[in-house]
Order: sequence, then structure tokens, then C-alpha cells
Amino acid sequence: MDSVPFIDLSCPRSAGQIIRSTLRLYGDYPWLFLVLAAAVVAPWELVRLAVTGGGPFGHVHHESFLERQSLTLIDLLLISPLISAMHVHAVAVIGERQRARLGSVALSGVRVLPVVGVAAVVAGVATDIGFLALLIPGILLAIRFSVVAQAAAVERQGVRAALRRSWQLTCNHGWHVLSLYLIIGTLFLGVALGALALTTGDGARPGEVAAGIVINTIIFSFGALATALLYFDLVSRQEESASSAYSTPAGAPA
Repeated sequence: MDSVPFIDLSCPRSAGQIIRSTLRLYGDYPWLFLVLAAAVVAPWELVRLAVTGGGPFGHVHHESFLERQSLTLIDLLLISPLISAMHVHAVAVIGERQRARLGSVALSGVRVLPVVGVAAVVAGVATDIGFLALLIPGILLAIRFSVVAQAAAVERQGVRAALRRSWQLTCNHGWHVLSLYLIIGTLFLGVALGALALTTGDGARPGEVAAGIVINTIIFSFGALATALLYFDLVSRQEESASSAYSTPAGAPA
């Protein structure tokens, strides 16, 4: 029987180790995660092109307020949650030393999408309100709700439970989560700025649309995979903390 590439999800990882583990998973499964993301990103970008007339990194000036808000809501409710759900399920399967099959992983993500999508929208709206109030509350809420989608997808306890779970898992780990966000954000910012600089006008030329889809696929996939590993990292930290709290100190009576 062929050996299946495996990742240990029971040990805590630093932000740098999460990034390295993300890259290693791409090496072990060079197409799985990218195909999962592309299956969602490609049709979505074509829909956006049909609605707005602009490519993924194009400059659209005639987009109406209703179109913009509707596309944003669909992105928040369906696109990002579905990619996150599929990626975290794939990581869970790999962590169990099983072979992650494209069809079964995709189906698992679709099945939990209603709960994951609603949880992501609630977290996103709360975070946006925090940013409208002041910058710091928005950042804090973004950190505390950073693994809402993953908790909803894996634990399947409902929207409220997913929000509470993310809040609990990120407690006392704010700097850890923020450092990972900063690394990912810096990488994404460089890629996005480069893509914008190379895009002319509405970016609706076939080559520009294709390049934009590829770039967005990588961005969505990398972010979802790193956040999936963050979720399991936070779970392992919580379990480790609970184990330490309940263990009997050396020399103390049992």
C-alpha cells in the first residue's frame, strides 16, 4: 500500500512554522488545494466579469452600489466560506493519515456551507462594525473571529457555537494570530500590487482575466490552507493548556 503524506495536527506551531507547513502541504499535494480553490474562484470571477465588465484586477468605474454590495455579500457568504470549508476538511483528512480525495473533500465542504457561510457573515459584519467604530476594536474582532469558518466546518455545532469556539480558541493568542495575519497580508499585498500594476483599464482581456483567476486562486487557497492549520494549531494549544492545568504537579499528592 502506498504511503499517504501526513501532517501532525496535534502539535502547536509558530506563525513561521504554519507558513512552512502550508508550503509543505502544497508540495505533498501539488494540485488538491489549488483545484479546490480554482473550482470556486474561476466561475465566480467569470460571473463578476459578466456583471461588472471588469476582470479580477481591473478598474471598474461604472459598478452600481447594489451590484457592489451584492457581489460582496456573495463573496462573504459563499465564496470564501466554501474554499475555507473544503481546505480545512482536506487538512483534517490528511491529519488522520487518510488519502484526501478531491470529490469527497469538495462534497464535505458543500454540506457544511450553510452554517459556515452564515457564521462567516456574522463574524464579518461584527468585524466591520468594529472597524467603523475604531481601528483597534476591528483588529481585535478580526483576530477573535479568525477561525470561525473552520470551527463551523469541522465541529458542526451551529453558528453560535462556531463564534464562541473561535473566541475561546484565540483567547490569549492574539499576537500569535496577528503575526500570522501580518505575514500572509504582506505576501498577498505584494502579489496584488504587482497584478494591479500589470493590469490595464478594466482588465477584461482574456489574458488578464486568466492571469487574475490564477493569482486569486493562489491567494484564496494559500489563505484558507494557512488558516486551517491555524485552527488546528489553536486547538492543540488549548488541549495542551487543559492537560497542563489538570495534571498533578511533581511531588504533589495524587
